[in-house]
Amino acid sequence: MFKLGILGVGKMGSAILSGIINGGLISKDEILLCDSFKDNLLKLKGEAYNVTENAEEIFDGCDAFILAIKPQSFGEITEISDGKDFSGKKVVSIAAGIGIDYLKSHFKGAIVARCMPNTPALIGKGVTAIAARKEDAEGLSLAKAIFSSVGKAYETDEDLMDLTVPLNGSMPADLYTFAGAFIDSATRRGVPYETAKALVCESIISSAEMIIRSKDDIETLTKNVCSKGGTTIAGLDRLLSGDFLKSVDDCYLACAERSKELSK
Repeated sequence: MFKLGILGVGKMGSAILSGIINGGLISKDEILLCDSFKDNLLKLKGEAYNVTENAEEIFDGCDAFILAIKPQSFGEITEISDGKDFSGKKVVSIAAGIGIDYLKSHFKGAIVARCMPNTPALIGKGVTAIAARKEDAEGLSLAKAIFSSVGKAYETDEDLMDLTVPLNGSMPADLYTFAGAFIDSATRRGVPYETAKALVCESIISSAEMIIRSKDDIETLTKNVCSKGGTTIAGLDRLLSGDFLKSVDDCYLACAERSKELSK
């Protein structure tokens, strides 16, 4: 019996695997990996991992397993899991919109944790929201240990999971778009790309640190950057005049609503 199985070893599954191994949580020989892409499995087998093409081997042969697959793939997987007894086994899912009720209905008796990581886990800087019920405390502990190995993990209420997806799961794409727009504006006007990228990205990092460390609220921090009649207020006024705040709210709602839709 393996201590852990990972079903789906794409970018996120691989990042999680690296965190587990590098953090010393579980050794290679105690892990079983499954993926639909044979090339992935051949590469992992060459790195001395235990691999299988059969999800059933993960379900039957592991004390705990991570479902690192897309929501659209769950139909195929639950055809295999339905009817099995998962009593005492821990199931950690990272699929957007796949709720705990759904997981418990298809993995009978399992200890379940629902998680939403983000792609910075690829560089060990992930931010993960985790939800689990009181009776599933062991699953919560396992999920926290796993996702703390690739960044930071935060517990949230189960009924808020869909509402947290825009805040971490999708946030990198929003920030990439925002940063990219400023970089593009600068490069079109002659600023070297590497200079523009460095200035924008380092400013985003340090500004985020200011939000975390400062006792001031975000409105006050914003005002502290702006001088009457200055450069910042000139740009900020133009940004806000274009329904920027409404666009952000619309983005948030669309993301959260899609997460809810995926659970149906």
